[in-house]
Amino acid sequence: MKVTGGLVGITQNASARERFFLTAPELSRLAEEAHAMAGTPTATCKEHHDLSLAVWTRQEENIAQLKCVLRSSMNPMKDEGEDLTNIITKVVMPAEVQKDVCNQDDIGQQAYAKFAEERIKTNEVSIWARMKVQLKMWESARKSVKHKLAGSGAQG
Repeated sequence: MKVTGGLVGITQNASARERFFLTAPELSRLAEEAHAMAGTPTATCKEHHDLSLAVWTRQEENIAQLKCVLRSSMNPMKDEGEDLTNIITKVVMPAEVQKDVCNQDDIGQQAYAKFAEERIKTNEVSIWARMKVQLKMWESARKSVKHKLAGSGAQG
C-alpha cells in the first residue's frame, strides 16, 4: 500500500498504523494471486539491485580509474606540501579559503563561545537570533566569468 507521503499522518494514530501494517502484506499477496490467475509473470528478484553484475562491474571500473588518477598525479595522503589541492582539477586552494578550511574547528569553537557569552550569560542578544559564521570553502574559490559576444548588441 504505497501512498503519497508514505506514513505521514497515520503514525500518531495507533489503529491506523495497525491497519496499514496488516493491510499492506495482504494487498501484496492479493496482487500476486491476481498475476498468477492472469498468467502474467511477476518479477521476483532474489538479490538486491546493487548486487547485479553490471553495477558491480561499473563500481570496479570506477575504483580502478580513481586509483590510476591518484597514482599518476599525486597521492593526497603522502603530500608534504603546505597547499591544499583539488585532486581532480589540480587547482590550488587560495590562501584565505585554505585558512578557513584548515581552521574550521577553531572558528566553530569561537562562534560557540560567542554564542554562549552573548545569548546565555549576558542575554544581550535573543537566543533565536541568527548567527553569521561564513566560512570560505571550495565553492567560494570559484570565479564566475561572463562572456560577451562581439556584435551581439541591438542594432537599429
